[in-house]
Amino acid sequence: MKPLIKICGIKSLRHVIAAKDNGAFWYGLVFFKNSPRNIRIQEAKNIIKNAPDSILPVAVTVNPNIMLIEKLLNIGIKNFQLHGNETVEYCLFLRNKYDINIFKGIGIESEIDIVKAKKYDKVVNWIIFDKKDNFLHGGTGKTFDWNILNQAKFETDFLISGGLTHNNASEALTFTNARGIDVSSGVEKKLGQKCEELISKFCNSVKISKG
Repeated sequence: MKPLIKICGIKSLRHVIAAKDNGAFWYGLVFFKNSPRNIRIQEAKNIIKNAPDSILPVAVTVNPNIMLIEKLLNIGIKNFQLHGNETVEYCLFLRNKYDINIFKGIGIESEIDIVKAKKYDKVVNWIIFDKKDNFLHGGTGKTFDWNILNQAKFETDFLISGGLTHNNASEALTFTNARGIDVSSGVEKKLGQKCEELISKFCNSVKISKG
């Protein structure tokens, strides 16, 4: 089974198309003002309207309120990445009320964070493990200790993220047995600016079969 690829922090249609052409399954649109990859809702709407249907948008949010969720639903997003302090109860509420897919981002630093992640097992659709950073909430360009995931067992499929590039993506997938992989800074030549060449290199590096 080939791993699923998510290219996160996209801000232009041409990079969505580059991601799709190289086999990515999702593209992430960041709605968090402190991120260098933050995008306005109108800009996101224009991208989604013109993007191929074969690659799915994911709204990357941090502690989103209902108003933001509904605005993003209205522009055609059904996949929501919650990368803040959202509770299990809030995730369940959003899934049940709006019939959306929830990706719960969990910052990893120690075994304690695995205990936290277990609370979301079978509650959300996907878990994304990333390097813990209380300010950036992802997109740090730094890896975490993959050994922390070594003995962790989850029924919910998870993606691995954090400091991944075409040089270490395949290793990360093999080591953690993640179902998919999420990249942002690893396909940028400048902060917040995606590179088509690096998107291609990254996607090609993870086009491997998994048992």
